Amino acid sequence: MPLFTTFDDLRFCEEIENARNSVVVASPGISIQIAESLIATQKRLGAGRLQVVLDVSAEVARLGLGDHTAVELLQAAGVDVRHQSGLRIGILICDHLGWTFYRTPRLIEDERPAHLEAFNSISLTEAQVIILRGELPSTTPDAGILDELHSLLPVVGNERLAVEDRIAISSALKIAPPQKFDLARQTQVYASLIQFVELSFTGFNISSHRVKIPKDLPIIASKDENLKGRLTASLKVLDKFQKPESLKNISARLEELRNAYLIPVGPAGRILLKSKREAFEAELKHIEQDLLDCKEKLKEDLEKKLKSTFDSLVPEIARAVLADPPPLFRGRYQQNIQDAESYVYDSLSKEFPDAADLVDSMKVNVFFKDVTYETLTNKAFSEKVMKAIPRSIIEGALLDEKIVAPAVILPEKP
Repeated sequence: MPLFTTFDDLRFCEEIENARNSVVVASPGISIQIAESLIATQKRLGAGRLQVVLDVSAEVARLGLGDHTAVELLQAAGVDVRHQSGLRIGILICDHLGWTFYRTPRLIEDERPAHLEAFNSISLTEAQVIILRGELPSTTPDAGILDELHSLLPVVGNERLAVEDRIAISSALKIAPPQKFDLARQTQVYASLIQFVELSFTGFNISSHRVKIPKDLPIIASKDENLKGRLTASLKVLDKFQKPESLKNISARLEELRNAYLIPVGPAGRILLKSKREAFEAELKHIEQDLLDCKEKLKEDLEKKLKSTFDSLVPEIARAVLADPPPLFRGRYQQNIQDAESYVYDSLSKEFPDAADLVDSMKVNVFFKDVTYETLTNKAFSEKVMKAIPRSIIEGALLDEKIVAPAVILPEKP
């Protein structure tokens, strides 16, 4: 008889139902189907012939190692449930037969093996069964002093599950319930293949800035129409400033990068093949470096233009200040051209734009987001992804069975 074997819920229940004397289960968790089989077996064999050790925790339920409702059913039926925190290996002993098994975390993979040879269990020898019985809660309390000691001090399952602890876990799972495991697994498969990317460019919007004359300078009220005309022309220096060709080139390269790597999938946005992320970021890095160089050159040009405008405004406005002194100038300064220029310089400096501030907002914005559980509830998204990704990528990543077929049967969003 081969030692390697396959254990699913159906096999588990069959072995339990074939037991004629006792059953011991130690497992991270169990399904409702197994719980119902255990309850029926206790009724058939009688009290004291069944022992169940589980890791009764919210984590086990959220990982899909077991169903917490199964624990509720066992306690309601009077089954002696013991708690072993962190238990991750499984043991089933039915009479003199035993197996150690791996409990599939349904959050990660389907509990139904894709192949008959997907072994997840090893049959135990009779000697191993005897040794393990000594470390698990006893099902034969009247078999002698040794068994009594074992039932009092088991290595695994020493702690009986309190009803209030089980109720606390039930409450926690209502607040933060387990995900739908089929969609959670699909999320992981898609997340290994693609991710969402938002790419945008905050460009040079100089027209949104204006050179303003401070309110305490008497230009608006001046009767010198020629002065007003000259000042108005000077204040439009930013409106006349042209975007450099290098900046237009950066915008074009970013758009080309977006179209090359970022695949549109409808309202959900654009996706990037994870295998292409390194190449995408390498190209983006070159563009960002060129943008930095462009900003430095643009800042130099703006500084020259703004300084020229500033220097031409000061003497013009100073003459208007002397002709019609504002209260602050009249009360604190000498009434001469030097003080008038000093007054205008200080006042105008507070309002005049800074070249570094004007170009600082220019930046490339890129955000990466992984595929979410909620996204996959939209069947249209899955279909768009499958049409957009080259078939060779799906086959090369060995994701054919896990992504192509399930993508067709994902439920529509309600």
